[in-house]
Parts: sequence; C-alpha cells; structure tokens
Amino acid sequence: MANLPTSMKALVLKGPGNGAIETAPVPQALPGSVIVRVLHVLVYQITPDVFHGTVANPNMTLPYPVVFGSPAIGRVAAIGPDTTAFKPGQLVLIDTNLRARDDPNVSAVWGAFDGFDETTKRFVKESWRDGAWAEYVRAPLESTWALDENKLIGNLGLKTEDLLHLGLLPVMYSGLRKIDVKAGETVLIAPSTGVFSGGCIAVARAMGANVIAGGRNEESLNALKARFHGIQTVKLTGEPSDVASIQSFGKIDAFVDLGPSAATGSTYLGSAILSVRKGGRVCLLGGRADAALPAPYLAVMFNDITIRGSCMFEAEHVRGLIKMVEAGILKLNGEGGFEVLASYPFEAYAEALERGRDISVGKIVVVNI
Repeated sequence: MANLPTSMKALVLKGPGNGAIETAPVPQALPGSVIVRVLHVLVYQITPDVFHGTVANPNMTLPYPVVFGSPAIGRVAAIGPDTTAFKPGQLVLIDTNLRARDDPNVSAVWGAFDGFDETTKRFVKESWRDGAWAEYVRAPLESTWALDENKLIGNLGLKTEDLLHLGLLPVMYSGLRKIDVKAGETVLIAPSTGVFSGGCIAVARAMGANVIAGGRNEESLNALKARFHGIQTVKLTGEPSDVASIQSFGKIDAFVDLGPSAATGSTYLGSAILSVRKGGRVCLLGGRADAALPAPYLAVMFNDITIRGSCMFEAEHVRGLIKMVEAGILKLNGEGGFEVLASYPFEAYAEALERGRDISVGKIVVVNI
C-alpha cells in the first residue's frame, strides 16, 4: 500500500445544484478496487444537468451526499490486496459503467445516476456512491483500464487530457459492435450533429465503415463534412421522401439512432428504419421516449430487419476501443475530428460546467484536478 495523504479536495454534491469543493478523507483501497490520483475529469453536454438535477428523466437520481461524477484519467496511487494487473504510477482510464460482479442486471452510471431499481440503488449507495471529481478516487477494478503511455503520449503525441474522449466513445463502439458493423459497410447515423453522434461517426469510420450522417440542419451537416472528411450527409425533412433520399446512396447496411429525448415523436426514425436493406440492422442508442416504434410491423418482418437496443458497454468494448486508439487507427486529436474545447482548474468547476452546455461535435471540456 502506498503512503497516501489523509485528506483531499473533493466536489461534494449535497443535493441538486448544491455542490462545493470540500476537504474529505482519502479513500482506502479495498478488495476489488484501486486508488487513483485523478488528473482530469470530463464535462460534456449532460454533465451540467446531472449536477443541477435537471436531467429529462426525473427517476435519474443520486444518493446525496456524493462526490460528483466520472469518467476520469489518472494514475494508480495504491492497489487493493487482490489487484494483479495494476501498479502505482500507471496511467489509467476510469469509465462510467458501474456494474455488479455477480449480477449483470445491476448497472448504473457512476457518479451520475444510481439506477432505476432498489437493488441497484442500494449497491451504489452502500459501495460506490462517490465519483471521480476529487484528488483521489477508489475505483472498481472492472471500471479501471490501463493505458499504454509510451504509445499514446510518446509515439502518438496525445496529451493526457485528450484521452478523456475515451470516457464517451465506448457507448458508441458498443452499439456498433452489437449490430456487427463491418469494414466496407454503409452505416446511417442520425441525428448526427450532437456530441455522441460525432463520436459515433469517428468510431464507425475507424472501424472501416462508410458513414452517412443524417440531420435537419444543412449548415451543421456541412460542418460535419469539414470535420470528418469523406463522410456523406443527407438532409432529413420529416417527409416520406426521406426514405428515397437515404437510399439514393445505395444499400444501407445499418442504422444507428442517437436521437435525444427532444426528438421523441420525430418521423426521421421510421424513415431511417425503412431505408435499411433486407437483412439490415438497427441500433437504438439514443434517449427518445416513444411508446412505440414508428415503423410498419410487416415492413420490418418482410425485410428481416434486426432492431436492438444498446445501453452502455461491456469490458470487451472498452478494451477493443483502447486498442484502436493505441494502434493509431482511432485518432483522439484534430486529425480524427476531436478537440478539447477548454480546460479549467478544479476551483473553476462551475465555469467549466456552464461551458459544457456549449460543446458540439467532437468537443469536450476538461477539469484538471
């Protein structure tokens, strides 16, 4: 066990919007965990709403008081008694997918959402209530990932804060993997002008797919073309003619929906599903609240279309994504369409949260702890 300090700075959230940096005890490594000295934490579009308790779903709660948030990049500071793969000083990613070892149905978004059922809420409250917005965090072994510093920083020239993009991308990579997207296939991604959809475009391209980005705003679609050279775009009008517009690019092998809650009821979803070729696949990866899918039963049946949902990710998806980045296939800098929009000291966390509302495709805000 390393010699850790006894106290640290942590952003303690006592209720919705009621947060402040306080002095807190440094956690100790227990079986199944490591202690990480946090370097950077991630701010993206939903982070301010989680902090202020204004997320669209009122059932998304936290067991206050909590140390706010994840994901993070840091270095291992101490290891638990059953740790075999980590050592102090190692650069690591801490992901957001908090999950029970003995029950795949118990899963939460660490530091942001404690699940919908009482078992999950108790699991979070009693074992993993505190997130990574602190100088030190006790992180589950299942959520901690070693990063090859020589490759990422030394050979590829990335900065440690660039690696925070890995906090978002496993969700998209998982969705693409679950519908078996292959190199050379054509994938429609819509709506395509948000933070998550931009990441999905980058990951799909790195996997070798031909990407068609769909959206309503032509100016935003043109900006996407400038950021991700080689993609194609289609303007979605909400009319039945959208099916023909999408199919004008040829056979559509797969469609990934990333519609937010505000897109509930939008007709593009039905058009996109109907544009997929016979035997094609659809992944529902967004936050729409539709009570039923707007696609004819018989059309889906006759065309052998597979529709599946995807929530969060599995260990194999994080591991595979890190390998793609370490190999230089998925580039987490401007060349790959990614950017750190702004970087703030810990004491300026409130300013960072507000700046996070302004981020767009491929951009993140970083808080340095």
